[in-house]
Amino acid sequence: MNNKSDSLKQTTEKYTRLEIISGDRIGMALDLLSKVYELNISLISLEVLPKKGSIKIKDISNKSKEALISSLYSVEDVIEVREIDLLRQEKNEKKLLAMIDSVDEGIIAINNKLEIEYYNNYCEKILHYKKEEVIGKTLDEIFGENTLMAKLLKTGEKYDNVEIILKTEKGKSHYLTTGRPIKDDNNKTIGVVASIKDIKQAIEMANVVSFTEKGAFKEIIGSSPAIESCKNLCSSVAKSDSTILLRGESGTGKELLAKAIRNLSSRNDKRFVTINCAALPDNLIESELFGYKKGSFTGANQFDKEGLFKEADGGTIFLDEIGELSMVLQAKLLRVLQEGVIRKIGSNKEEPVDVRVIAATNKNLEAMIKSGQFREDLYYRLNVIPIFLPPLRDRLDDIPNLVSYFIDKLNVKLKKNVSGAELSFIKSLMEYNWPGNVRELQNVIERAMNLCFDNILQIKHLIINFNKEIAPSQNTHAKLENIKLKEVVEICEKEAIVKALNKHKSYRKAAKALGVSHTTIINKAKRYNIMLDN
Repeated sequence: MNNKSDSLKQTTEKYTRLEIISGDRIGMALDLLSKVYELNISLISLEVLPKKGSIKIKDISNKSKEALISSLYSVEDVIEVREIDLLRQEKNEKKLLAMIDSVDEGIIAINNKLEIEYYNNYCEKILHYKKEEVIGKTLDEIFGENTLMAKLLKTGEKYDNVEIILKTEKGKSHYLTTGRPIKDDNNKTIGVVASIKDIKQAIEMANVVSFTEKGAFKEIIGSSPAIESCKNLCSSVAKSDSTILLRGESGTGKELLAKAIRNLSSRNDKRFVTINCAALPDNLIESELFGYKKGSFTGANQFDKEGLFKEADGGTIFLDEIGELSMVLQAKLLRVLQEGVIRKIGSNKEEPVDVRVIAATNKNLEAMIKSGQFREDLYYRLNVIPIFLPPLRDRLDDIPNLVSYFIDKLNVKLKKNVSGAELSFIKSLMEYNWPGNVRELQNVIERAMNLCFDNILQIKHLIINFNKEIAPSQNTHAKLENIKLKEVVEICEKEAIVKALNKHKSYRKAAKALGVSHTTIINKAKRYNIMLDN
């Protein structure tokens, strides 16, 4: 019978295949085989079905072929002999291989001798070995000992979505893999098939979500007119591919807004790549953005590196602190925006990329243009859709919502059970100017929660150097007056309930002290996540 890996190996050998239509009788297959052997012809494979048989032999001359066909016709009950392109099993295997190669993940299979029998195109891309290099070889020869597939062959125990970082002479591979045993009728493991998925692609798939506007802005907390106007503008421009420039002070949430725009865009199932242009020196930023050819500079890897623009192809790239780019890199970025092409360091070949660019800065780019620090032509390319994020001091009425959001978030991180903040705590926050914006507010809340061993944040937990910063804006008191009544009621309720429970150590006694029913206290304690300390 045929060797399983024959059809997978690239070969120049040619074959002749014959199909024999016959009556259905015992011994037909043996009679056909005897005719092949009588003519001293090498048989490669044989298929036998009711009233039909097929043989595969090494290619022979026309004279020998005619002699064989004539000899087969001499067998009793043979009706017809005709030449065919492929045996049925070969057709099925080619269909299977075509399907395996068409899927968007790697498929690799081994037999009970650890020999690789199936290995599709996706595997070539992830594992860096060609089919002809691995088919028929053992796992140990190619990927080293103690692989998951080898362990599965011994134990028969499947595995799911295991993260693997594999290093071979061909380079590093990072992927998720799932393996299943192939078993015979006696439940003995006779082989293994495994799927592999590039880790980056797996993460992308996990992040594919049907984003609504509410979901996209779930981390942009606040309902003040300033932030609502910003959200509305983002929603309007998200669906286009135009370049966006986010302007705002440090800590206002530019990256969160960039993610929201990407999530509302038609590219939300593709990669979202970010880089802080101020975090790396120029030479490293260039290689990170555009990639390089192997050996193109001292310290370069022995393999080509794909830059972030290439990785983001089809998706979105977020360039934070764009004002920190040198003039040389500004020129290269301008080329990408104008022509949609990149050039790796050390290469003379330009490669096309399809990337939506969202840039951000807290710098005054207009002043930088006047002083010769920023290219005017790049400014106009980036500033297609400018979006200005308001500082926290201009939306002080969002502070109660932000405090509640950070308390919930930090309760998990710090393993706390803080249910809210006193009104005096909130008022003090709203009297501060917040030069560090929302990021500073989060730090202040985290500091307070670390100092809090009760259920509620109090003024004694608040540490801010009020004297160090400039005075609050003139609108502070107006903002305080504009807190919604519902928010004030909730803050006061939480504070009153926590104090009553801490004092009386009983829902009934606390309810009596507050002049409400026992049921009301229990329901409101559940609503505000207030626990009674025993």
